[in-house]
Amino acid sequence: MCSFRSEINDRTILILDNFDSHVSAESFSYVEEELSSEISALPPNSTSICQPLDVGVMGPFKQIIRRMWLTDKNRPKTAEEKRKATIMRAIRAWDEISPNIVKSSFEKAIPKIFHV
Repeated sequence: MCSFRSEINDRTILILDNFDSHVSAESFSYVEEELSSEISALPPNSTSICQPLDVGVMGPFKQIIRRMWLTDKNRPKTAEEKRKATIMRAIRAWDEISPNIVKSSFEKAIPKIFHV
């Protein structure tokens, strides 16, 4: 594993799903020792609550980033150039996601209370 400690200034919390490798003892140990941070796993069976955001926002966002990366003719060479290119690509991709898509995805993700 590579070390990201120098890239993180403050203690952070990684919020992860319950995929076995995400919540393994090795993962918790690595994040604690190498990143001086901690993992907080989402509760079991919470996918249905989070899925509208994944499908409505993150899916299209990832598709746009993939398209941008595949069509980019100017490949960065150094680690610094790669980080900057990734950040700029993410900003451009986010600009392509309409506010209405984000809003409707959040509305689907928020639990509803039904009165009878």
